[in-house]
Amino acid sequence: MISILSAFAMTALAILPQTAEAPKPAWSATTLEAAATEANKAVLKGGKAVAVSGEVVDLSCYIQLGKRGDGHKACGAKCVANGAPVGIVTKENKVYMLVAEQHHPRRDGQLGFAKEYAEKMGTNITVNGMLSEFGGIPTIYVEAAAAAK
Repeated sequence: MISILSAFAMTALAILPQTAEAPKPAWSATTLEAAATEANKAVLKGGKAVAVSGEVVDLSCYIQLGKRGDGHKACGAKCVANGAPVGIVTKENKVYMLVAEQHHPRRDGQLGFAKEYAEKMGTNITVNGMLSEFGGIPTIYVEAAAAAK
């Protein structure tokens, strides 16, 4: 009886679709280094790895005027390319700010974040990163590429 159940279980597992796991983001070395005090470290400990799907928006126009979607792609792309904050709005209308995760390179202007998201304006994407909700602003810190010179 046990061998029949084992064979059934093995067959059932073999036909289940195999899915790839989402990346497991973590705080970068420069972010960990930037946590200079125990209070800073406590905030980082509150962060968690997430994968969130939604529409890329220019937060300045979205929060101020409710603008999003195809009709706002050009304006939103221009705003984000010129420094406006970028966000993602889920199908449940939950809004997250997106920020480059690596602390020191972000601080020092060494990361290219705006162009990548300006090109994705108004489209639906999934971001993987570290969620921090400190201060009432849900923010996902995503790994960013080095800025083009």
